Amino acid sequence: MKKHPGTGQYLVKLVECPSLGPDEHAAAELRFRMSLEFSLGGPDQVLPSLQAYMLVQSLNEDLPLDEEASEAGAQIIALWENAEADAILAAFRPLNRDMGEARFEIVPL
Repeated sequence: MKKHPGTGQYLVKLVECPSLGPDEHAAAELRFRMSLEFSLGGPDQVLPSLQAYMLVQSLNEDLPLDEEASEAGAQIIALWENAEADAILAAFRPLNRDMGEARFEIVPL
């Protein structure tokens, strides 16, 4: 787990994936990170987007939102979920096998 220059202030960790060797593991993390950054507008947008997503998720659980806030929240959720889904696909597609319980974690530095 290394900090990569130009990637913002976070690390990507692939966890629950013992079947990959170190090179495949690192390549999957790189593909995930690159796809996520591309979808969200760059490395500096990843943590703010994730934080906004998590905030909207928690607000939706705790407070009734008005229509305008609800629409903005839905857009934030869709942006993150689509970017994350695309990144997972980009990371795992070249491996051409079932990845079981594997998942990516984003760790702020």
